[in-house]
Amino acid sequence: MIGDAVYLTLATKKDQQENKEEDMAEKMTKLKSSGQGMVVCRICKGPHWTKQCPYKDTLGVALDVQQEEANTAKPPTRAPGAYVPPSIRKGEVPNDATRQRDENPTIRVSNLAEETSEKDLQDLFKPFGPVSRIYLAKDKNTGISKGFAYITYNRRDSAEQALQTLHRYRYGHLILQVEWAKPSGS
Repeated sequence: MIGDAVYLTLATKKDQQENKEEDMAEKMTKLKSSGQGMVVCRICKGPHWTKQCPYKDTLGVALDVQQEEANTAKPPTRAPGAYVPPSIRKGEVPNDATRQRDENPTIRVSNLAEETSEKDLQDLFKPFGPVSRIYLAKDKNTGISKGFAYITYNRRDSAEQALQTLHRYRYGHLILQVEWAKPSGS
């Protein structure tokens, strides 16, 4: 027989845990002695993680308020010649098309089947009134529906009627969930 003798040493979880604790304690003493890489809390500057700070509920709120005040007190400064978006330019009138799109009543439809297409949604929501826009969320790679869509109507009463009629409506093998869409800024 050719080969070396192999000895098998089994360790219990308790032994492994003790070894890990010893290793961690050793690493911490090395860090403390070197002075580099020491963990410092952002709230109280103590030697622990911010997540574990005992003062995060009391001091954390005060720090958040101070940061908000500092952010609101300073107006954004721009270099001369820097690009300024039209929505925040002084003296500019906002584009009516974007404002109208935000003001139009939009409903969110979820729990759609993967096979659902925009034409299916058009057929389902058109009877309640004129639909100005349909957005069906699809996977970029596969093109399969992600299971939700946004339907924008021209009139609020049409959207309301569709919402009341189609909420919990059985469509295919699923039950639709229809609700008012939240504004994109929130």
